[in-house]
Amino acid sequence: MTPPDVDIGYKLLVGTTVTFVSACVVVVLRAVARILYASLGWDDYMMLFAVAQALVATICDFLAVNHGLGRHMVYLTKKQIPPLMFWDYLGQVFCVNALTFAKISICLSYLRILRGSHQRTLRVLCIVTAVLVFAVNTVVIISFYARCNPTHKSWDPYLPGTCWPAATETGLVILQGSFSALTDYFLSAVPIFLFKDLQISRKNKIVLCGLMSLGAVTGIFATIRTIESGESLTGSSASDSTYTTVMGLTWAGMERNIAMMIASVPPLRPLAEPVVRLTSHTFSNLISSRRTQNSYELGSQATIQSPGLGTPSKHYASAKQAALAKDDRSTSLEHILPPQVNTTSVV
Repeated sequence: MTPPDVDIGYKLLVGTTVTFVSACVVVVLRAVARILYASLGWDDYMMLFAVAQALVATICDFLAVNHGLGRHMVYLTKKQIPPLMFWDYLGQVFCVNALTFAKISICLSYLRILRGSHQRTLRVLCIVTAVLVFAVNTVVIISFYARCNPTHKSWDPYLPGTCWPAATETGLVILQGSFSALTDYFLSAVPIFLFKDLQISRKNKIVLCGLMSLGAVTGIFATIRTIESGESLTGSSASDSTYTTVMGLTWAGMERNIAMMIASVPPLRPLAEPVVRLTSHTFSNLISSRRTQNSYELGSQATIQSPGLGTPSKHYASAKQAALAKDDRSTSLEHILPPQVNTTSVV
């Protein structure tokens, strides 16, 4: 049965574009914070490079969707499929590159904090993780273009030649996705060991650990992406890859962008502190002003309304005026005129 002619390419564009723009804003603010309060390091340069790679990947996604990515293959012409798959594969290359350098940036950020510390094991683990991320993802990128002979057959299925078995390609995709999720969970757990011996307040430890442990979110995205990609490359779905791979690509794009965004949140703390202090001071003043106003209103009501009487007595009002006059003499801010003596007796 022929499926309906629908286009779900917009899901890829919306998911990746919104998260990419958000990641750009956060990474730029991170760079500003480092320039103002510290200095740019290799972790910052790696993250900026990751953003550049993600930009190219997003552009490739738009071009692939423009050529028909998101539609069922049965509705596409033979002229549409080669450019569609070319931009699709190229977008995946830059997507994996962006994710690679984002994770290397996270590892370098941890090494920056660990500089001069005695946690040798943690430093070694961060270095090994960065090397493995680079190695595994590089192998996956090479496989995109080495899987077919000639190479052009990778994106032009109508050319004569041979390609790897589908099971090999599926295995590599699952390997990369599983390893990506594993490293995300590991990097999100590092702050627990990183800050436990740090000489800062308990509150700051909790805040820092919470911010830097948000990487577990990208681990969830990587897990979903791996499942979606694995299903799209097996069975009948493999013959309709222009439609079935869209959701896997969407999760992959959001994973890389959210990884860049989350990894850049902790360095924003110095930039956010003045705003937080100003906001806290403003709210404190508003609350204090409200309490003062309420106290004044309650005091006025208690003064004007004497207990058990419907109207205030003249003697009480005169006594209050005398007290206020005395208070004015003693608390005057100018003291220009001598104090006046009230010669009128109170009856």
